[in-house]
Amino acid sequence: MKYFIYSLVLQVLTVIFLFPFIDSQFRIKGDTVDAIIVVLVFGALNFAIRKLILIFTLGVGAIIYYLTLGIAGLVINALVLILIAKLAPNMIGVPGFFQAFLGGALLAFANCIGKGRE
Repeated sequence: MKYFIYSLVLQVLTVIFLFPFIDSQFRIKGDTVDAIIVVLVFGALNFAIRKLILIFTLGVGAIIYYLTLGIAGLVINALVLILIAKLAPNMIGVPGFFQAFLGGALLAFANCIGKGRE
């Protein structure tokens, strides 16, 4: 539980403070509650999509992930951010795929830092 809270706080701070450095249009449009909701939805969708890919590809998806050195995971992160922006355009603005890719990489990095505190 401690890891979850720490990781959530790091990811929310990443969304609020680091996303605008990538692009001025790449930001949370509301307040901190919107950032928390975006991070929670990002984590849930990311988890669900990764499990579905693993199930539907019968384990080959995991091999592809390792062969691409994690780039496939970052692409999934970018697509999830774009999906969240399409589903809730009043919460987050994502100007393009490259910005979403960098944002997904930052969220993955924040999550890795959170795991180190476990």
